[in-house]
Amino acid sequence: MVKKILPAITFIILIAMAGPAFSQGYWEPQTNITGYISTEFNYFDELDGYDTNYGASVAEAGILLTYQPTSNFTLKSVFVYRPGYNFDLMLNEAFGELKVYDELRFKVGRFLIPLSPMNTYYYAPVNTSATLPIIITNNENFPLNIDGISINGSVGDMFKVKYEAFAGGYTNSTWRPSGALGFFGQEVPYYKDQISSMNTIDESYNGSYNVGLGGKVSVAYDTYVELGAGFFQPKKEQLPISVRLPQNALFAGSPATTIVTPTGFERPTWGFNGKVQYGNTTINAEYWTGDVKTDQIAFDFTGAGNPTVLSPAGDVELEGIFVQASHRIDQFTPYARYEFQHTNDVKYRRYSAGLNYKPSFTRTVKLEYVHYDHSSGNINGLVAALIYSF
Repeated sequence: MVKKILPAITFIILIAMAGPAFSQGYWEPQTNITGYISTEFNYFDELDGYDTNYGASVAEAGILLTYQPTSNFTLKSVFVYRPGYNFDLMLNEAFGELKVYDELRFKVGRFLIPLSPMNTYYYAPVNTSATLPIIITNNENFPLNIDGISINGSVGDMFKVKYEAFAGGYTNSTWRPSGALGFFGQEVPYYKDQISSMNTIDESYNGSYNVGLGGKVSVAYDTYVELGAGFFQPKKEQLPISVRLPQNALFAGSPATTIVTPTGFERPTWGFNGKVQYGNTTINAEYWTGDVKTDQIAFDFTGAGNPTVLSPAGDVELEGIFVQASHRIDQFTPYARYEFQHTNDVKYRRYSAGLNYKPSFTRTVKLEYVHYDHSSGNINGLVAALIYSF
């Protein structure tokens, strides 16, 4: 019901916002339509449980539409096709933004979560690397987008302070697979299988709806330095937990099995980001963590109303960091990135190095080497992407 009501509320507010915007003097309405198609090739060695270790596919195909009926009101919509995604997940953005002053803007609809600067470079043509950081793809700290309202603005010129506060509802899409093989975004479930982890998030969690609020503030000096901090506070929700039970766990001779049981889940997160740019050299870094907690995990095996406690209530480890450096040389941009991720009982590192070649607006070629470092074994991979923009 909430998901059906929100679009109607959004439409009503958009009309209300547009009213004063249309009452301005003469303005020539502006329309802009752009799009892109990204074809991707993936290769991995030592990848268990996959039918093949290489593959190619259309990884993304997006279209962006902006319409500016007045000088201070803009409508924007972005639709991105990805294999295996439904329509709701493909509709990345659909919002209206009213600019009262530079210091005060109102945005209503579906928009990208502004907490991570890298999240605003989510689309293949504008992202330097062939792969996005794990913090972005795994959606453990915050979702990709939200259906709601935002108040944002900036103050200053050379020295600038920017802020944004938002609230709304969102669709959970944690560990959503992406890439030609569907491995990116699936690192935590993959490593949980490798170590025979007892508990994990069940796939039924994806597609569930929740509400939350968040905010961010940043300070910047021209284009040289920017530092920011943000937080995300979702409502406590029910999380379906998949629990592995080994042989003989229920009674002597009982087979190994898996059960799914719900538990309470709280996920407030916060993070910091920084950017340094000098000439053609850019360094980006982010750190995210949170106070993640689950209620006790229990299951009623007999149906008598006396559930057995399988795991007590407690904290869940969640910590992630990345540092990325790039340097543009004419049409070429070599880059490298280091990442560390600790999610529950899975801890791993990823090292990436690649080259972005962009001879024109319409053409982009990316080649990237990735190396995963985990106690169960290392994984090496190669990602190649060919992007056509129009």
